[in-house]
Amino acid sequence: MKKLIALLIPYRGIFFLAVAALVLGAVANSALTGLVSSLMNNVMTEQAGTVESQADKMFGYRERMEDIEQALKGIGIPLDQLGKAKDEALVNPIPWSIMAILVFLTQAFFNYLGTYTMGRIGLMVVVGLRQDLTEKMMALSMNFFKHYSTGDLIARVNTDVLRVQQAISVKAGEMIKESANVVVFVIVVFALNWKLSTTLFVLVPLVGLPVSIFSRKIRKYSRQSQSYLGHLTAHLKEVLVGVQIVKGFRREAFEAGKLRELNQKFLKYALRELRIMAVTTPVMGLIGMAVVVSFVCYGSFIIQSGEMNQGDFLFYLLCVYQLYQPIKRMARANSDIQQAVGVLPRLDEILQWNNDIPEPARPRPVPNAPVVSSIRFEDVSFRYSDSGEEENEDRAWVLDEVAFEVGRGRVIALVGASGSGKSTLAKLLPRFYDVSRGAIVINGVDIRDVSKSDLRALFALVTQDTVLFDDSIHNNIAYGMPDVPREDVIAAARKAFAHEFIERLPEGYETVIGESGSRLSGGQRQRISIARAILKDAPVLILDEATSALDTESEREVQQALDALMDERTTLVIAHRLSTIRKADQILVLDEGRVVERGNHAALLAENGLYRKLIQLQEEGRDAL
Repeated sequence: MKKLIALLIPYRGIFFLAVAALVLGAVANSALTGLVSSLMNNVMTEQAGTVESQADKMFGYRERMEDIEQALKGIGIPLDQLGKAKDEALVNPIPWSIMAILVFLTQAFFNYLGTYTMGRIGLMVVVGLRQDLTEKMMALSMNFFKHYSTGDLIARVNTDVLRVQQAISVKAGEMIKESANVVVFVIVVFALNWKLSTTLFVLVPLVGLPVSIFSRKIRKYSRQSQSYLGHLTAHLKEVLVGVQIVKGFRREAFEAGKLRELNQKFLKYALRELRIMAVTTPVMGLIGMAVVVSFVCYGSFIIQSGEMNQGDFLFYLLCVYQLYQPIKRMARANSDIQQAVGVLPRLDEILQWNNDIPEPARPRPVPNAPVVSSIRFEDVSFRYSDSGEEENEDRAWVLDEVAFEVGRGRVIALVGASGSGKSTLAKLLPRFYDVSRGAIVINGVDIRDVSKSDLRALFALVTQDTVLFDDSIHNNIAYGMPDVPREDVIAAARKAFAHEFIERLPEGYETVIGESGSRLSGGQRQRISIARAILKDAPVLILDEATSALDTESEREVQQALDALMDERTTLVIAHRLSTIRKADQILVLDEGRVVERGNHAALLAENGLYRKLIQLQEEGRDAL
């Protein structure tokens, strides 16, 4: 609950306005109840004097009625003709009715103001919370995304946050309004008869015990159901993204079964949560009925003793009923609020994740940037950490004491079997991960002393898994460079041999390519990615098999463009194809995270070591690189 309250602190000014409006609405509601009750009793009973005096005692209406009567007479309304009572003991109903309408309008205004304001706060909290979650995730290292699936994160940002919005926008306002109603009617019933009210409130604490028990269980089952909903969303995303593979391997029934299993687990805990919420109201009603029966029994003794007449007791019962109804509504609202409280730890888990790639306290510029004259790995070791904390010493080293240097305009190729650490090594350069030991130095400066923005400006990336966005081709090529001229975008596309197929599309460069570029072929997506790297014109290129999705002719053309782009630039190539490897100035052969061989293509072939073995396997048609 403290975490839910903490979300309201930035909006405390408008929150207090909402509280004030809801409280005033509750006061107006109690006044309206007293007015209507007094009016009906005066018209329908012969005990008008008793009820009127009781109402006047509580609310001071007599003086107000006289003022209203005088005001109506002053503007020429024939009050005596409109509301003349048959019995002189009855109070004229017209001013009472007008008073009731005025109080009702006051209540409606304050309820509107309070409800709208709480709804606005809920929306602002949701927008702020989603923004905080998104910015936090964007600031974290890639290590964070190894611990959570994309679908689970989406479920947290969407579904979990919506529960928080519902709790704040609707249920929190309801709790405030009903709490105010309870306080007002508590004051009223104590004013009517303090002895009877004391007995009542001795019994009321019985309500608190089941509320506490139910709240804990609702929080527990809410967390569990939302957790399985996250798993369900994640798996559904995987199935939809890989639907072609699912169909190709005839796994529709299998995947549907997995989704059904996750759905059943979600349903199991959601039903438990629903069961607790459903039982809350009748249990509260049962306890309330027991309290009322005990209270009525005691009240009968008070009536017999002459401390209160039947009319007063009936009016007292009406006030108790008005007190009991808000308590029931509070119990229902509390169930929904506990759902939100239950999911807050899932959101807080992201917000509190330790950022293991911090910005330097005093960032240093890279000397001579944007020119990169050298990149040096100084005995770099790396292994993954758990939950964003310190590295786990039980984990195996992904990279172990890797050392090399590459100069400006030089090409270094990383070769090794799958899992040897090639891609991980490339991800250390732009600080997607931080080294566990050793250092990476660019132009004599440790990259951990350079701001992440300045550091990443030095690199252009072309990954094996092409990353494109559901946007136009122009915006995908110009990603991160929104103000670049169209001519430069077209020039980059020409160099990547993408311009020709782009021009054949219905809307050319403004063609929206769908999620992950789904409307393009694999080779077309790769060429768009290469055009993006060409346009960035960064001094360092990281190519993770940039031509892997191209046919032989396209690969030859794009390789020519890459050769021109790589001229006088430092280039790190994660290579699988022999044609790419042969052109490297230096080749590093990795095995289980260690550099076991280094040299150019001819020298490594002559050594008759692991490199030669990998090349032979590839020439035999077995992709070992």
